[in-house]
Amino acid sequence: MQSIVSGPSTERVVRTLLLMLLLDGFTVAYLWDGYVGYARQNVADLVRLLGLPSDAAPPINSTLTASEAQRLAQAVKAGDELSAVTAVLGRPNLEHGGDAYFLGPGGWLKVTAADLPLSRAASNHSAGSRIASAAWTSGPKTESDQQWQRWIGYALAVGGLIVAIRLALVLTTRLTLLDDGLLRGKHLIPLDAITALRADPAGRSGYVDIEYSVEGRLQRVRLDRYVFKRLPEIVTALCERKGFSNPWATSQHLRP
Repeated sequence: MQSIVSGPSTERVVRTLLLMLLLDGFTVAYLWDGYVGYARQNVADLVRLLGLPSDAAPPINSTLTASEAQRLAQAVKAGDELSAVTAVLGRPNLEHGGDAYFLGPGGWLKVTAADLPLSRAASNHSAGSRIASAAWTSGPKTESDQQWQRWIGYALAVGGLIVAIRLALVLTTRLTLLDDGLLRGKHLIPLDAITALRADPAGRSGYVDIEYSVEGRLQRVRLDRYVFKRLPEIVTALCERKGFSNPWATSQHLRP
């Protein structure tokens, strides 16, 4: 007789795929915010506070941390040259109204010149400029906020990887009715050993219990239509071969 080979059900494949895509989407979103998005929001907030156009947002020094900036702000004193800061951080990312701003992902170091420029748009920060004060300000999205976003992103990435492996296993799911028995994966249940097919005792549709005997011991395996696409066909053919009454004779178990 012709064998019947069942792969995974479409519903199971689609659900697993959607879960993987959902986790992957959240992974990208959280990691983007943790590494790029939150830092850009901080810069945009500073530009807005200074009354500058939104397209004036400068690049960020991704290596500048709050602890380093605070240490530097405490180390420099009023009257020190700006080179005491630029030697460590490079040129200011933004200059405006007598203030030089060194931007990090979690905020900005504001260095005020001792001698204000002639206009708000001018710069008075040459290498020999004198410093009046230096202070670090954390942005709305702190370094801690960004770290949490990255941690959540990593956790979601692990979850996405697990679901991807699960999807690969789902796609390789097979149930085969052969002339000599029922092959589930690599486990063969001999046809002669099968003693009964029973509907789910709880009355749930889509489940069937196959009872079989191995060395005089009764074994039971539960099969689920959600897992195997062609399970109704296999149940029907198995009942015909063994002379069992079909536990799925009603239409509710055979709906596509």
